[in-house]
Amino acid sequence: MKKILCLCWFFIAIVYETRAGVYKDFSNCFQYFYKAQIPKGLESIASPSHFDLSDLPDGIKNPADVASPAYICQMSNGKSYFATLYDRGRRIPLYSAYILDKRDNVPSECGRQGFFTLEPQLVYRNINGDTLPIKDTKSEIKNYNKKHGISERPEKNRSSVLIETSQAVDSDYKSEHYQRGHLNPCGHHVEKVNYKTTFTLTNVVPMTNKLNNDIWSKYEDSMVKYSDGCTTMYVIIGIVPGNNVLNNRLTIPSYVWNAYCCVDNNGQPIKSGAALIANDNAFEPNYEVKNIEISVLQVKLKGLLGVPHNIVLFQNDCKR
Repeated sequence: MKKILCLCWFFIAIVYETRAGVYKDFSNCFQYFYKAQIPKGLESIASPSHFDLSDLPDGIKNPADVASPAYICQMSNGKSYFATLYDRGRRIPLYSAYILDKRDNVPSECGRQGFFTLEPQLVYRNINGDTLPIKDTKSEIKNYNKKHGISERPEKNRSSVLIETSQAVDSDYKSEHYQRGHLNPCGHHVEKVNYKTTFTLTNVVPMTNKLNNDIWSKYEDSMVKYSDGCTTMYVIIGIVPGNNVLNNRLTIPSYVWNAYCCVDNNGQPIKSGAALIANDNAFEPNYEVKNIEISVLQVKLKGLLGVPHNIVLFQNDCKR
């Protein structure tokens, strides 16, 4: 009987653990990385969060819970769909990693939906792990405060303040020149539940209108063709943080980059590639995305990021 009870508690623990969306690492969504290896050398560039560590909100007991970067397993209905390394200080993702859906000549039907979701666990780590609309996110936080006897009279405990301190909100993207540019694009997914999860503010960055709607969009479409012949196509799309800030809140990327690794049914690499493009220069005539090798991208990123260590995106650069 004791053995049965232990097993029950074991499975309950598993169910509870998989509800969370923000972790100390990507161990709960390694499946979106080639050979379960996360990129190396990017975590160190994240900026510290905007929470005052000397006077944390009453619902945050551990400073580690608001550490930057945040490792997000992007979830819906308790299931993860891709992974995002989120820079709390800059309020933008550094990269998102995902698997491009196999097409079988079936096009994606994704289209812009009326809202972008938020990540409640960037506020409180042990509440709902699903991304939620802002109204539901506020309700989750208010309910948590009420349940734990946390007064919202102090400004630091108010749901709106907690949300805006922890991440980007829709109003941050009010701009004539910049849009919410997806890292993991909805067009790389066929199933509705999969592409809907990409519409979260933790998966978008300020992109110039030209780059988002034209140049980068065309490159995303071309990537679908690159997946022909692949059993699995692992993709990482990220940014290089720039020096300019949108609405005194969001860091505007200076570059957007991409790397992909295609493997056969034995998990062996069969092709790979990468790309890098400047964000603001997208308005120059004849500006386009140029394909490069992963090894070349990694060297370029090291220089652009100004880090002393090497950047490693895929094990052995996705080579046999």
